[in-house]
Amino acid sequence: MADDNEDFTERTISFRAAMAQVPSAQAEVPAHLLLVLADNAPPRHVPLQVLPLTIGRTLPSDLLLDGSTVSRRHCQLEQQGDRIVLTDLGSTNGTFVNGERVTAPIVLEDDARITIGAHSLGYHRRSQQEMAGWEALDRELGEANDYVQSILPQPITTGPVLADWFYQPCTRLGGDAFGYQMLDSRCFAAFIMDVAGHGAGAALYSMTVATALRQRMLPEVDFRDPAAVIRGLNRMFPMERHNNLFFTMWYGVYDIAERELTFATAGHHPAFLLAPGTAQTVPLGTRNPSVGIAADREVAASRAPIPPGSALFLFSDGVFEITDHEGHEWDLSQVLSLLPVMSAPGGPRRLYDTVRSVARPGPLEDDFSALALRFV
Repeated sequence: MADDNEDFTERTISFRAAMAQVPSAQAEVPAHLLLVLADNAPPRHVPLQVLPLTIGRTLPSDLLLDGSTVSRRHCQLEQQGDRIVLTDLGSTNGTFVNGERVTAPIVLEDDARITIGAHSLGYHRRSQQEMAGWEALDRELGEANDYVQSILPQPITTGPVLADWFYQPCTRLGGDAFGYQMLDSRCFAAFIMDVAGHGAGAALYSMTVATALRQRMLPEVDFRDPAAVIRGLNRMFPMERHNNLFFTMWYGVYDIAERELTFATAGHHPAFLLAPGTAQTVPLGTRNPSVGIAADREVAASRAPIPPGSALFLFSDGVFEITDHEGHEWDLSQVLSLLPVMSAPGGPRRLYDTVRSVARPGPLEDDFSALALRFV
């Protein structure tokens, strides 16, 4: 009987030891990921599941990056054991890892920064569990981004006020929001706002505020009165009750019959009016603190006549807070000369393309939102 127990104990210990080795071996197998930071799109996650992987400008490369700075077959990633090795394939402009040009195959360390022409990529080494969580988060962020895009207003191509816009967040989700609508038969309202911050929290907050404006959910507020709107937002969104978030805003109402625009700003730079036959824009703004900071403060508003054929430009500070190829930081004054390109259809996108062409490679430093209104 004792012999049977000893045999059972030995077999049990051996079985448990073998079982313990299986999950341990599986847990040690890392997952590998590339984060592609594109100029004109949100960051893209590329799991490195099928290797080797060739990066280049054209097929048969596996991961395609556009632009003349990328060679047709630029570099290659392959797996050696549990490590990822990068090899430059004789590219014209070279491949750089953490700022150093690759002259021989190099083992990538976690969080390595890879520069391929004008493109920036990040390499990440994670556990299988972390990778599964990352992929789930990526799907959720994609759904959230789709929702943000779905509630942005449609361009207006006919009527007394024409509207066109372009929006590009600097991360997967941005803190900018804008909108416009007819309040009644003669009043047209428009706004743009910029939450202090980026990511999911700022995006959720900006969409909440935008929805409150679109559905006119501010209690006892006349939405034809910009000062009243900003006071109502201050009452509803004090920063101490919203995770210390606050936002800047421009809000205006155009009286179609009177051809007059009433407007107020809260910590935001002015909108700019361009009258027909002129090249000089006129700033339209008032001095008020950002929304959420001073709930009980009075709000200053102003008025301006709108000649037929005028254009009004609203944009976030991500349009001008850029660093160019020479390392110079832009400010508002450098963008004002570019605003006339926004007055024609497709102008906001052309403004983005112009800013993108002078900014240093990689995503812009802040969300880009530009809105052009034309008054027939």
